[in-house]
Amino acid sequence: MASIQRSLVNLEMLSDDITSLSFEARNTAAHIRLLNEVLKELKGLNALVPNETESSFHNAITGSIFENIFERKRMVAVYIKLIGYVLTAWEATSKANAILLDNFDASADKRLELLQVKAIKAKSQLKTVATAMGQSDYEKFTRTLGLETQEWQWDTLRARF
Repeated sequence: MASIQRSLVNLEMLSDDITSLSFEARNTAAHIRLLNEVLKELKGLNALVPNETESSFHNAITGSIFENIFERKRMVAVYIKLIGYVLTAWEATSKANAILLDNFDASADKRLELLQVKAIKAKSQLKTVATAMGQSDYEKFTRTLGLETQEWQWDTLRARF
């Protein structure tokens, strides 16, 4: 139980760090580094979850900001997937933009196409999981992790991919 508590405290601190970022700092390298830390912490928490019953897990998170987010212990794994898709999409998009701005050479077309497909696939997978979660739970996800720019909003996600 103590390890779950430790993970929750770490996640709460990371969430506070993310929400304290200015709007202009969202979707920047600093934000992405924090999301990578959240992902790492969630993977650690997910390793502890199978040892818990739903009731003991719920008791462990009572009082945490994640109490209403991880209503079921399987939501930890869902968040891992969602963050993975966000990070993949962000990384692929950033690399594609870098190619367009700085590094457009003879093989750039192929690399650019592969990166764009990778970003689209990640966002499509994000949409699939988000749709299964529902708008309310997805908005909890975006709010908790500071994904409040237009790119990650429910309406944008549902309309594009």
